[in-house]
Amino acid sequence: MYLGWNDYELIYLIKEGNEKALNLMYQKYSNFIRIKARELGFSYLDIDDCVQEGLILLTKALIIYDGNFKKSFWSYFNLILKRRLWRLYKMANIHKTESLEVEVKDMNTFRENVREYGQVIKDEYLHYLYEEVYYYHTPIQIIADKLGQKSSKIYKDLQKIKEILRLEFDL
Repeated sequence: MYLGWNDYELIYLIKEGNEKALNLMYQKYSNFIRIKARELGFSYLDIDDCVQEGLILLTKALIIYDGNFKKSFWSYFNLILKRRLWRLYKMANIHKTESLEVEVKDMNTFRENVREYGQVIKDEYLHYLYEEVYYYHTPIQIIADKLGQKSSKIYKDLQKIKEILRLEFDL
């Protein structure tokens, strides 16, 4: 059905507004989402919810993905899908009686979450660094040049930020 079309061609057609290309992507990735949900150990009752959540995430990923990334679309989607499914799995195990929550918001949802996490960081320098990297997507080298530091120091400071968030939000 989608043989002969690679992801980049389909993404290009989708950005042009082609509905058939979007349906092909949904068909192509729905089985992949189902496999990833099974790998995490979701029950057969929850897998359909995971597929729906994954297709919503796929739609967002198609809008956000930029061909200039160093990763292929498949790698990019695989990473964010694993993270979302893992979060859903943790929520499902905490609230076994509740169904999976599907969060449907506008495209600024990711930016809102970044802002929310950033409020935990009290140090002004680390907070500035966090917003530049995760909210504005400023390359590390540009930040290092602005601050007059080596990029290795920026990477070490990002590790501190990740540790703060990991401890605070149990990530």
